[in-house]
Order: sequence, then structure tokens, then C-alpha cells
Amino acid sequence: MINTKSFLDCALGEMQKAKGSISFKDLYAAIAKSLEMSDEEKKAHVGRFYTDLTLDGRFVVLTDGMWDLRARHTYDKVHIDVNDAYSDVETGDDDSEEAQEDKEYNAEIEGKNVAPESEGEAEEADTEEKPEAINPEELGIKGDI
Repeated sequence: MINTKSFLDCALGEMQKAKGSISFKDLYAAIAKSLEMSDEEKKAHVGRFYTDLTLDGRFVVLTDGMWDLRARHTYDKVHIDVNDAYSDVETGDDDSEEAQEDKEYNAEIEGKNVAPESEGEAEEADTEEKPEAINPEELGIKGDI
């Protein structure tokens, strides 16, 4: 990278030039070009840039996945009510395979013994190796832990 301008300042400039919403991919490509980033630098910084863009109050992601300047949109258009996105109550009626795996995992973590559902899983559970206890002295730890 040659330019010392920040990613967010570049994003602001690119969005002002675009005069409308822009996809993240196009925005990041324009910033990478502006900052003369190598492919390696692009890969290294994309996650941090996305996080910074999300947290910066000047930018807003729209419902169609496009990004724009918050100043161009009214509050009603860009506000998402968290109560619409999440429910406080879990019904417990989820019988999917993923839900069953989650229940088994959680039970295992809590130290409960969960019986596998099928024969194949029963055989697998019986052959599972238990980790050996670690001797603190082997790790160079002396005295009480």
C-alpha cells in the first residue's frame, strides 16, 4: 500500500463519487485500487474493513445488501427493530438433526451422558478415546495449581 489514507476515508470518497448505493465487493475493489493494494493485502484487510464499515455511523447497509451513506437515508428506511429479528422465547419444538446435535453437545458439555440415537453412533461412542490427565510437572508447573 502506498497511500496513507484510511480505508474508511477512501470508502467515504468512493460512496460520494458513486452518488448512490454500492455493493461491498465493488466498494472494496475501488478502495484496493485507490490504495494500490496487492492481492495479499486485500485478503489480509477485508475482514477488518467490513467490521469497521459496519461500526462506522456514516455508513449503512441496506436490505438488499448494498452499502450507502447514512446521510442519504431516513431513519425509518434503515432502522431494523431487533425485536423483529430475534425472539425471546425458544419453542423447543425444533426436531431437526442440527437441533438434536446441539442438544447432545450441550448435554455432553454439562457432563450429562447422552445416549446416541442410532446403532452406528452407539459403536462410535464406545470407541471414543478419553484424554489422559496431564501431569502439571511435565509442563514445568511446580506446586499447587
